[in-house]
Amino acid sequence: MKISVDAGGLCSPNKFGTYIVTENILKALGMFDKTNIHTGYLYKGVTHLPVSENVKFKVLSPSVAWMSVRVSAEELINPKDVYLGLSQAIPWLSSAKIISFLHGLSFFKHKELYPDSYEALKDQVMFATTRAQKIIVSSAKVKQELGEFFGYTDATVIPFGVPFDMLDGQKSIKLASPTRLAVAPSKRAGGSVKSERPYFLFVGMNHKIKNIDFLVKAFTIFKEKPEHKDFELILVGDHQKFIDEKLGIRCTTVNRKELPGLYRNAAGYLSASLYESFNLPVLEALSQNCNVVGKSTAIIPELAEYVNVADELEGFVNAMNSITANKKDMDTEKILAKFSWEKYVSKLKSLYSA
Repeated sequence: MKISVDAGGLCSPNKFGTYIVTENILKALGMFDKTNIHTGYLYKGVTHLPVSENVKFKVLSPSVAWMSVRVSAEELINPKDVYLGLSQAIPWLSSAKIISFLHGLSFFKHKELYPDSYEALKDQVMFATTRAQKIIVSSAKVKQELGEFFGYTDATVIPFGVPFDMLDGQKSIKLASPTRLAVAPSKRAGGSVKSERPYFLFVGMNHKIKNIDFLVKAFTIFKEKPEHKDFELILVGDHQKFIDEKLGIRCTTVNRKELPGLYRNAAGYLSASLYESFNLPVLEALSQNCNVVGKSTAIIPELAEYVNVADELEGFVNAMNSITANKKDMDTEKILAKFSWEKYVSKLKSLYSA
């Protein structure tokens, strides 16, 4: 079959979220689907593309009205058998079987946090429910919500795999004392950010949906115990406003190669998001034998069994205390087997002719 793929997520300057999902799916297609030919659509030239004999890329210009006009024209001029809409958007016109990927409904559950994009995102989802032959979601939670909010009950759940750049060095991830790491400097944070002290970690974008204020409150209470005075909270991303040198809250930016070590050496990973459709950093942390504390709104059902889930502030802090006092080794082999890109591609391929 000829498969067209929306690879526009790779054009983003922000290498997180949709970028990471798009990159990993394309890598997985190249590795585990040798029978089909894939063409990834880009709206501008991009370096460091996934390399594979059966995954090629094509820049479609102009970028104006890219999905509605330019991608639609390409689909009609050079028709394919299947179209994979990795970034939720799908073309207006195509003779292919359209499979749309829906990455969550945070905009619908928290409309007040998406004043500039709510209507566009809503229209995008509604169009997919009427135009796509199949919709893929990453969690049973999103499938249920898609039925409740939009009346679409036929979504297929395929959880993401552990990102490929987290798979290196798996034999050495169980460390005896995962509390020391030199963190790379962050120019945007206004100086060097280094830690040879025990630390908690958060990785993600600067958006109110991430509820970082809650993490700061929890960490402030955690630090009240004298035995916790040396602990730090390291926020990876654009989080300068939360920097507090006295309290020990740091902000830094790191590249993807540095992230595995950052997870492995953390005392724990924290997530208090008001909504998550998957929460890939949680899976990344678990794959690196890092204990996780998260609010139930931040943890999907597929990950809940591996996470210390606590909703109230007191319970969240207690969970932080617990993993600090008694680190639990993750069953990383089970996690890697359960969240596999090979399984992802196998299930995806089964939808092509369904």
